[in-house]
Amino acid sequence: MEICKNCGAHISGLYCSHCGQKAITERIGFKFLRHEAVHFFSHIEKGFLYTSVQMVINPGRVVTDFIKGKRKNYQSPVSYFLVWITIYLLLLYFVEKIFGENVAIDYKDYFGPSTTTKFAISHLSIVLLVVLPFQALYFYWLVARKNYNYFESFVVAMYFLGTVILLQSLFALLAVVVHFITGSSVALIYSDPLKLLYLIWAIADTIKLFSLKNKFIRVVAFAVLAFGTFTVWRLYGVPAMTDWIVGGS
Repeated sequence: MEICKNCGAHISGLYCSHCGQKAITERIGFKFLRHEAVHFFSHIEKGFLYTSVQMVINPGRVVTDFIKGKRKNYQSPVSYFLVWITIYLLLLYFVEKIFGENVAIDYKDYFGPSTTTKFAISHLSIVLLVVLPFQALYFYWLVARKNYNYFESFVVAMYFLGTVILLQSLFALLAVVVHFITGSSVALIYSDPLKLLYLIWAIADTIKLFSLKNKFIRVVAFAVLAFGTFTVWRLYGVPAMTDWIVGGS
């Protein structure tokens, strides 16, 4: 009888019944690394890219499927949110390295003074994590409290906000194209209407799956509260947080 190299339990089959690892593990070599790379990119293709496309065209179905337990085809909300933030930050980094700071994409003063904006962009995950609990609360209060708990509403907010960052990334690529054609920079503030329109679309596509009265009012209220909270945080909260962190260091 084999002994699991991972947890030390006795194995009677091909896999450990305790932790699920294979009974026989191969030596790490080129074949192993190739398999891991193929597995990673095939997972990205089948999970991450599929979820990204569906969150743009059919967000209501994605979030309701995931919460109800139909999850195999979807990227998890946490990794979906974090991967899109990483992609966006890498995109901004390379655009700045190639064209220069605020040349193709003009994001100066978007979060306040130049120092504050640089800090906010480089710590974007922290900046957005502050907004997430509020957006989850708005969704729970206006839409889902009879069907979902707060943490399930938090999942919805993560999917929504992750897709906002997806669209922000597409906006950055569009800004690069505009810069190539015209030589001018595109202000980051111009992406705000795109964010608002997506929030309206996402909540409208989701709320139609619920039996609720006054759906139009709820859609408008969610969009105003979610986007308004982000705007207030962007204009006032982020500069105060930056002064506190940078000033205290």
